[in-house]
Amino acid sequence: MSKKRSKIQVLRFLVQAVFMAGLIFSFTPNTKDVSQWMLPTILLLGVFFCGWVCQLGAAQDWMAKLGRLLHLPRVRVPQSIQRYLQVLRYGFYLALTLGLTIGLLQGPKNFAMMWHGHLLTAAGGIIVFFLLLGLFIDRPFCNYFCTGGARQGLFSVLRIFGIRRDTEKCRQCGNCTRNCPMNIDVAHTEFVRHPNCIGCLSCISSCPKGHLRYGLMPRPKGEKGAK
Repeated sequence: MSKKRSKIQVLRFLVQAVFMAGLIFSFTPNTKDVSQWMLPTILLLGVFFCGWVCQLGAAQDWMAKLGRLLHLPRVRVPQSIQRYLQVLRYGFYLALTLGLTIGLLQGPKNFAMMWHGHLLTAAGGIIVFFLLLGLFIDRPFCNYFCTGGARQGLFSVLRIFGIRRDTEKCRQCGNCTRNCPMNIDVAHTEFVRHPNCIGCLSCISSCPKGHLRYGLMPRPKGEKGAK
């Protein structure tokens, strides 16, 4: 990882830390307000709220780092299974929209309530469970249960800016896929438009050759070279 690319993750950690401190000491805007303000940008840039702002997401990232420091076993769901499991949160979001489920899956909201002691024991237990699970699995709540992330993810498929892979130079070493906390198969994607992408840029930071970058959606292959 180059120094330039590693700085991206240092910056992301600092942003996450500021919003986490804001949650604890109540000096930053409510994350619900921030997510609503960012919603129009999702159509242009994709989902950055989940990867940079959401405190529950940050907590899971830090738990994953702790798990690696402790050399705990890591569980990586195979892509053949991930493709089915990743639609779970959209099913939960649909059910929540239809009023068929309780609000325990509104992770960021419940995480904030837990910090300030306004959360029922059952919901708090669920949040703690997923944090502990994060020692072994990257972002387990975000991947399969977060209804807020699902809502933003559905809008993000229309983005025109995103992560691009240089298909001519990339040799598909798979490092980007292995380092994606949302278990997206970046190594076999020319332009990441996946609704689960949280804009964390971990794939770009982990690419040993710099064949990934954030940019404009590529033109369809039939248009290349057209005047």
